Amino acid sequence: MSKEEESSVEEVEDTSKETSDVEEVTEESTVLLSEYEKIKDDYLRLAADFDNYKKRSEKERDNIGAASIAYFVNSLFPLIDNFEMALSQSEVSKEIETFSSLLSSVLEGLQVEEVGADGEIFDPSVHEAVEHSGEGDTQKIEVVLRKGYLFQGNLIRPAMVKVKSE
Repeated sequence: MSKEEESSVEEVEDTSKETSDVEEVTEESTVLLSEYEKIKDDYLRLAADFDNYKKRSEKERDNIGAASIAYFVNSLFPLIDNFEMALSQSEVSKEIETFSSLLSSVLEGLQVEEVGADGEIFDPSVHEAVEHSGEGDTQKIEVVLRKGYLFQGNLIRPAMVKVKSE
């Protein structure tokens, strides 16, 4: 073989080596790209899970706070009922009126609303009927025997009422 033939053979071998190197780099880059996509997907899922966890824990914290206040108010019901009975007496001392108004202001501060008043339309979702009289289509509250209470729109205790149909 001549020198020229040998050099042309070497050039062909060198170019085949270069193309195989390029193919290896391309394969490695596609593998790395797919791994990158997988890692990116895993990261996005983890970030979404963490965001959901934060929202869920904040919601649970709010629910626990609301339940604690509702439990506290529930424990005050005997005191509230006794003040209502004391205020319905013929002679009420100034101290009882003062304590009752203080208790009412505490309940307002806790966002607790009273439910049930004479003349209201009967609503079985917030009223508990213990007596029913009359015949008719419209049911109205005749007498409130025990007030009911709502906390943040949720019923804590239904109002105990006598209902009259008109």
